[in-house]
Amino acid sequence: MFSNRLSARARELLALSRVLDGTLYDHIPHPFFKSCGADGSYIPINRRRPSVRTHLCNVVVEDSTSLLFNASHWPLVTARFDDGSDDPVREQKLHSIIFDSGIPSLMEQAAIIGSVGSVAILVQVVDNELVIEIKRTCYLEPTFSLSEPSRLVMVREQYVVDADSLNRSNIGYFEPGNYWFIRDFTEKETIWYQPVPVTDGVPVEENLIRDQDRSTTHSLGVTPIIWIKNLPAIDPTAPDGKSTFSAGIDAMIDADYLLSQTVRGLRYSADPTMVLSGDEYQMSGGISASLPKDPSYAISVPAGGDAKLLEINGTGATASLSMWEALRSLALEAMHGNRAQGDRVSAAQSGRAMELMCLGLTWLTGRLRRSYGESGLLSLLRLICKITESIPDVTISGKSYGPINSKNLSLIWPPWFEPTFGDMQTMAHAVQAARTANAVSMDTAVKMMRPATRVPHIHEEREKIMSDLAEHDQRLKALKAAVENRDTSEI
Repeated sequence: MFSNRLSARARELLALSRVLDGTLYDHIPHPFFKSCGADGSYIPINRRRPSVRTHLCNVVVEDSTSLLFNASHWPLVTARFDDGSDDPVREQKLHSIIFDSGIPSLMEQAAIIGSVGSVAILVQVVDNELVIEIKRTCYLEPTFSLSEPSRLVMVREQYVVDADSLNRSNIGYFEPGNYWFIRDFTEKETIWYQPVPVTDGVPVEENLIRDQDRSTTHSLGVTPIIWIKNLPAIDPTAPDGKSTFSAGIDAMIDADYLLSQTVRGLRYSADPTMVLSGDEYQMSGGISASLPKDPSYAISVPAGGDAKLLEINGTGATASLSMWEALRSLALEAMHGNRAQGDRVSAAQSGRAMELMCLGLTWLTGRLRRSYGESGLLSLLRLICKITESIPDVTISGKSYGPINSKNLSLIWPPWFEPTFGDMQTMAHAVQAARTANAVSMDTAVKMMRPATRVPHIHEEREKIMSDLAEHDQRLKALKAAVENRDTSEI
């Protein structure tokens, strides 16, 4: 299915991508209900495309991504000064950059693409405008520093294109054929190379000719690519992390073929095969291959002959559906997906109850928060800030923000599920009791109520509470003074 010119790593990532987008069976030429070839030979089931596709792997990826970067689960980006105080001006700039540049939808797409093992985000300045682009890592080869394993030294982009694609991209005119497109991203510059005609193997370094017109120097001191590993892998030095759905692929394929065979059996039950017992010379007109089986059609069978339908009972279908439930549960358990059935919930559940019902999914998304949050979103924002410091007049979505400091950035994640009014009432009573007993401080009390109130800054909320209490005391004092100074003869 994949060219031998690609590396084993690239072929594996492409194969996982076919599972993710549902095209893993497209290379099989025979449909599932075609059991015999043109020559009458039997086609085994494993050489037919399933007619039913469960897409369990895609379901787990989309559920975890929704719980990671959905509108109600988007993290709050906070910025602080070196002394620990809040920096609201920088926070407002970052907030505008995030939503004006469409970073939430970009990170959601990156989490879906990166579920195969890794994803890359390229950030560059084109015509003084910041451009953010998602890159599939199957055509990228990273190089990390030996002394700092997390530091990306260089990334090579390399894949095969045809001459028409090069001509449409205004790279130049090329004779018909296939060419290697090669580009390097380093800590100082972006190097373009002249396309190399495809031969038997990968072009060697000596055959690469630098394209001086398109190569640029950025002098950022870092590679302008954010490399995100999906999940922690066994080998920490590997360029790719563990795939989100690789553990459930085998069970999903078994489920697809099982359900396809079950549907085939049900269709056969609706139109079973007819068998006529008797010699052909006894039948008037012989045996016709197109003998109708409609109830309105009467079949005349000579004496001593017999006619019957090869019917099957429904126990096989019931057993297949039971096996399907077992395979579904096995696949979701292996991928840490959501095994809860929504139609079995009879009443509204609290946020904590929903979290326990989806415990495996929240565990999976919690691990993804470290990969796509701290190592992804924060690294992307720091790189954008570094670009604004290097190029102060760069525009982001048509706006110029000037240099932005990239230090002391952090994320505050919302709760997994929105608390209900009952949850908030129980939480408020617990916090009030703890505060009355002087068991917690004001800051801790505000932090305990954060899942319900989604307060971004603890200190600012405490100052607002103290200000409200002071105003309330002033109103009480003014009312008390008015009562005391009132003329008693008017009563």
